Amino acid sequence: MIQVQGLRLSLGAKLILDGIDFCLPDGENLVILGRSGSGKTVLIKCLLGLYPPEKGSIIIDGKDIFQSSREERSTIKNTFAMVFQHAALLDSFTVYQNVALPLYERGNKDESFIQKRVNEALALVGLEHTQKQYPSELSGGMRKRIGIARALVYEPSYIIFDEPVSGLDPITASETLYYMSEIIASKRATLITITHDLGSIAHLGQKALFIEMGKMLYYGDIEDIRQDKHPTIQRYFLG
Repeated sequence: MIQVQGLRLSLGAKLILDGIDFCLPDGENLVILGRSGSGKTVLIKCLLGLYPPEKGSIIIDGKDIFQSSREERSTIKNTFAMVFQHAALLDSFTVYQNVALPLYERGNKDESFIQKRVNEALALVGLEHTQKQYPSELSGGMRKRIGIARALVYEPSYIIFDEPVSGLDPITASETLYYMSEIIASKRATLITITHDLGSIAHLGQKALFIEMGKMLYYGDIEDIRQDKHPTIQRYFLG
């Protein structure tokens, strides 16, 4: 469970987040919406423990991330994985090395265990045959799926997706959404997705959070957000 209570944050003299307050229950997935520059990415960085708030708290699975010891904070951060918009694979690493990287970073040295986890993660996205290839040899959609496998490899509790289908052609976007939906259906992790693709939001979560100029305009069931009467939300959905 993620609980964000009265979150306020400034960077320099600029107020970025002000009064963000929500609770994401276990087993539910979140879609974060809002115009560019509204504070969505900064909120994610707060959840990851990168920006301590001026006011408020972030409680992950019962522990306040900014009131915890360094060791506890590291443990909390390791419950999160990130899938970046452009996959962020290392070009000089093979697919196997890219997917295994989070395990190496966490000090795992058991090569048989690492091989097993990489095999399983790649199988989940249908790319177990690509282990010896390099990112440059793969299509954009395949690289995105490798990014998903890398996020899955250490079995995180939460996976954050940053604009998962931005810039993808319709077929590749559909493939990416399929594998995200598979994660949701399997309950392997809770998904937190930043997106501007309004056609996909119903498939990606049960809860929606809408931020405008750092303020929370909506938090609730995703199926109800289109009926919200706030003019900014209405304009956002009417395009």
